[in-house]
Amino acid sequence: MRVVVTGASGIAGRAVCSLLRERGDTVIAVGTDAGRLASVDAAERMVADLTDADAVRALAADLGPVDAVLHLVGGWRGGDSAEVDAWLRPRLVDSLAHVIAAFEAALTASAGRLAIVSSTAVKPDAEPTSSYARAKADAEGLVAELGDRLGAAGGAATVFVIRSLGEEGTPAAVLAERLAAWLDAPAASVNGARVSLTLR
Repeated sequence: MRVVVTGASGIAGRAVCSLLRERGDTVIAVGTDAGRLASVDAAERMVADLTDADAVRALAADLGPVDAVLHLVGGWRGGDSAEVDAWLRPRLVDSLAHVIAAFEAALTASAGRLAIVSSTAVKPDAEPTSSYARAKADAEGLVAELGDRLGAAGGAATVFVIRSLGEEGTPAAVLAERLAAWLDAPAASVNGARVSLTLR
């Protein structure tokens, strides 16, 4: 399987790339820092600013056919203000919107799938109480809309939910294992799902 992992040089991205490589997938690691990407286990390493729509379109054109995108770009700031919105939204919402726009055609052609990692800060059917929760909720909305479209082509879009990543939350290795299992699951069984990975 040909899998694009964005945010690949982060803790989650490294764990996911390594596990997928171990099981034989072709992994394309995407990040913003070539130096950090150099130590990521991947078949290809691509530097791209995902907040730039043109850069993401060029990335997708260069990569050609793909079977899955694991969008692991993150970022956190506390508070609820226009300033915090302006910092978070390019990272958590705009980058995802650009990835969806650029890769949807390839995912449709391959009956492929896309996943993001969201947060327990998002309470479905409740008004967000912070800039972070609002951005994550908007990202989840983009995935839900994509799921409606990919589902018609036999693909899937899924949200995985954690409280935090690491020793105090969901270990990166556990997230990697669940994402690998998701790649193998029947698309109809995971499309549109909001999967909790909260362990504590």
